[in-house]
Amino acid sequence: MTTNYGGVEAFLFNYVSRMQGKIQFDFWCNNNYCAFEEKLTALGCHIFHGAAYGNNPVKALTDMTRFFEQHGKEYNILWDNASMLVHIDELKLAKRVGIPRIILHSHNSRDMFSGLSGKMKSLLHKVNRRSANHLATDYWACSYDAGLYFFTKKNMSSERYAFIPNAIDTHKFTFNEKIRYRKRNELGIANHTAVIGFVGRLQYQKDPEFLMRVFAQYHHINPDSILLIAGTGELQEQCERINQESGTTDAVRFLGARKDVAQLYQAIDIFCLPSRFEGLPVVLVEAQAAGLPCIVSDTITNEIALTPLLQPMSRNAKPERWAQKIASSINNSDTSTRLSACAQVAEAGFDINQAAHALVCRLLEQ
Repeated sequence: MTTNYGGVEAFLFNYVSRMQGKIQFDFWCNNNYCAFEEKLTALGCHIFHGAAYGNNPVKALTDMTRFFEQHGKEYNILWDNASMLVHIDELKLAKRVGIPRIILHSHNSRDMFSGLSGKMKSLLHKVNRRSANHLATDYWACSYDAGLYFFTKKNMSSERYAFIPNAIDTHKFTFNEKIRYRKRNELGIANHTAVIGFVGRLQYQKDPEFLMRVFAQYHHINPDSILLIAGTGELQEQCERINQESGTTDAVRFLGARKDVAQLYQAIDIFCLPSRFEGLPVVLVEAQAAGLPCIVSDTITNEIALTPLLQPMSRNAKPERWAQKIASSINNSDTSTRLSACAQVAEAGFDINQAAHALVCRLLEQ
């Protein structure tokens, strides 16, 4: 668990908040604080903290080793949720102290970082992948591509492999016109203004710089438009610079990390995710449940197409083409049709109440 309220953290909270009590969940966090910490503690989860690998890898390993030596034998299962195998110390330590079941859960489908640092992390992932496939007893993934990124085909074809849906509380995201008007009013957005939305970290994987260029082109087509960005990250300064150079400063809102994302979806007209790669993005499950047309990269797995709302675009297409697609989708969209999408997402197996029940059964099996 990190301090980020989206992605893997949102996935874990969605499930654990419905399974705690039937199973005791505790968390190890390589930070002084983790997302949803107060809520998880209130549910009865115990949260342990250690140094971050990115800041002090030696102390991070020392802290984690101490935790496993002191508490490891108290647990029947280690559920390791990861996006990249830069280190696998938790798997090694779990094996060392005798935790009988070690679940490795993949949430990503490609190397996440660029530059020299990215190449080093990619090399570590490849080296650690081989050992991880021997250390783990169970192999879970959010999509087929995410499975391939972590696991051997032999392990993926075994009975210990499982697809775990990035399920959400679908009713929480059901379109509500009253919330739409109220949230737009809070944000100072007129009802007639076209609103493009993005939710996620501003990092290499999501390619937010491309998003800025797409919006600049769309804003030329329709000046009565706004881009809402919910999230933070290392590329925010670059995005702000592109925004300034494009002359769209007054039309782009950097909202930062938000806890009202479900309500933000109601205010949005169309969702845009131009990622270079993804595992199976929770935000696209949420956006579809909210009934939003979703313009997304064709590099994202088609397993996320839970409704007809998903509209893939080539990563090679220019921003102008993406802008034209957004324009035609907004022109053809109708808020009266947004209500039915929630049921479609639930029927596809992505409602958290059904999925959490199935996961409890899977965790309790021997």
